[in-house]
Amino acid sequence: MKNIHILVLPIAALLCVNLAQAQTTAPAEGAAPAATTSVDTRATLTDPLVQKRQADSDAKAEYKAKKKTAKANMKVEKAEAKSDLKEEKQESTKARDKAMAADPMPK
Repeated sequence: MKNIHILVLPIAALLCVNLAQAQTTAPAEGAAPAATTSVDTRATLTDPLVQKRQADSDAKAEYKAKKKTAKANMKVEKAEAKSDLKEEKQESTKARDKAMAADPMPK
């Protein structure tokens, strides 16, 4: 069992290196690009699952943008309401203090 554990780590490392090289390989100099890419793009454009996924992605992005603008608007309105409330509170406090100063309570 210990021998298997010792072998698994190097095998996994080699596999990762192999995958990394496979993803980063560039075509040889002077070689024409593969014609399969245009076939793949045509296939993905007509594939209904890909179209649905793209439509869902677009709808999600649109929803997030609307939600973000609505949240920003709500934040602005909330700040305005808070400042209005603060002003009203200050005015009422001044009016109350003025009324109490003019008409002190009898002892």
